[in-house]
Amino acid sequence: MSHHGERGVALALVVICIFVLSILAAAVYMLSQSNIASQEWNEERLQARYTAEGGCNLAVHMIIGGASVPGGDSTRLFIPQPPDSGWYEMPGEDMGLVMVVIDPDSDNASVAEGNAYGVRALGLEQAPDADYTYGVETMVIPENFARFATFLNQPPLGGFYGDGYRFDGPFFANGPICMWSGSASSDDDIWFYTFELASDYYYYSTGTASNPQSSPIYANLSVQPDERMVLGEPYWCLGVDPIPFGSGEVNWQDARDAAIAGGLYFPNGALPSGTRIIIKNDTLIVKTSSVAAEQDFYIGGLTNPVVWIDNNAGDQIFIKSMPPYVGGMTPTSPNGLSMGLTIGTNGSIVAFGPLQYYNRDIEDPNNDIMLGLLSVYGDFIIASDPDCSGSPDPWPDPWKSVTNSDVEYDCVVMVLDGDFHAVQYWLPYPAADFMIMGGYIVDTEGYTTEYYGPGNFGGYLTSIFYDIRLLSMHPPFFPQTGRWDTVYWEERPDLNEENIFWNRY
Repeated sequence: MSHHGERGVALALVVICIFVLSILAAAVYMLSQSNIASQEWNEERLQARYTAEGGCNLAVHMIIGGASVPGGDSTRLFIPQPPDSGWYEMPGEDMGLVMVVIDPDSDNASVAEGNAYGVRALGLEQAPDADYTYGVETMVIPENFARFATFLNQPPLGGFYGDGYRFDGPFFANGPICMWSGSASSDDDIWFYTFELASDYYYYSTGTASNPQSSPIYANLSVQPDERMVLGEPYWCLGVDPIPFGSGEVNWQDARDAAIAGGLYFPNGALPSGTRIIIKNDTLIVKTSSVAAEQDFYIGGLTNPVVWIDNNAGDQIFIKSMPPYVGGMTPTSPNGLSMGLTIGTNGSIVAFGPLQYYNRDIEDPNNDIMLGLLSVYGDFIIASDPDCSGSPDPWPDPWKSVTNSDVEYDCVVMVLDGDFHAVQYWLPYPAADFMIMGGYIVDTEGYTTEYYGPGNFGGYLTSIFYDIRLLSMHPPFFPQTGRWDTVYWEERPDLNEENIFWNRY
């Protein structure tokens, strides 16, 4: 073979290698450019996502802070003074632009009553090659005081919660409470649905500020259900932030304003102290004295189902529903309240007999009957029954006090500056049951029971049968705690300038 042939083959191999290497180099270059472009795309999209999240968080912060929120039948732009384009430049260096809208309730009663806000945000990152967008959506709802089975602003330390107590709804106290168990078995120990204290401890004692403890299990006490309580949050929560309370802290004026604007409003002097009110379905029957004529007030057609009594702080208003009362937990009480309602007063609210809902099936999804009772400066009081002491009752039937036996009171009652007590906490004897189907929110607790020894009580053994609807509903215009819950938070990469305005609620 000649050397010229060998050189020709070698040249051909070199050319082939150069060609293959060129293809590989081009492929590597194209892949590199693709990766760079993909990385840039991801970075821009990621920045747009962060911008959207920042805009959503800013809007929620403004709503919680009390910013005026647009409403109506169409989704509206939000964030202060947006430019004509609707885009708002986020504070900070190169944070991008954001468009934030508030989705209205569009007369959706369940959203409006919950005072929920749907917030959508679209982040925009402008790059030399293209614009990149990304969206997020959330819904926030304020916490209502009505959700608590029991709320104590200033827990009394002269008594204690012991064996047999059951709180089958959320319990909250702005300070420590006393708990104790006298039984070796945990079967009858105090039971909580959830337990929150704005304190790092409770007192294991029978009514003294001593022996602080932080565990749900101590000595003879085993807070039930113990298998859940030992898990800690969200069941057993100590050291939480306190919730501001009292007539100067809680916004109760909205309920009063609602009554004036579209409810039933009684100005000062219209209902003197001692006035008795009987609720029958959608009517209030009012009697200002034992000899006064009855007055009927139809409340079923109120624009705002709120009744406000602008009386004096020391006045008392007596409230119950019309007999016949239905015993046990039967589905209906024919003369009970048949609508959602809030009754507010400056003075005290006195229970002078059972107060029941017409539909007492709290698991009925169509049952929206719910009562809120609100006292700004007074107390929540269980009236004495003259029959317990043998005295005559000057009021005619059905206006007599009926508290000499078990009493069921269906409502959420809130007392901003006062307590919950019985006029004669030692009577009747033996003790009767005073059951609240709902919850009570009070500044502090007074006396409802006299303890005469193990298993021997006079007065009223109070208990809460929690209305589970209160976890998601509340009486109309009932006050809020100032705490907020995020119902959901989801990424919406599909959002754009058009569909961000679609009305979903």
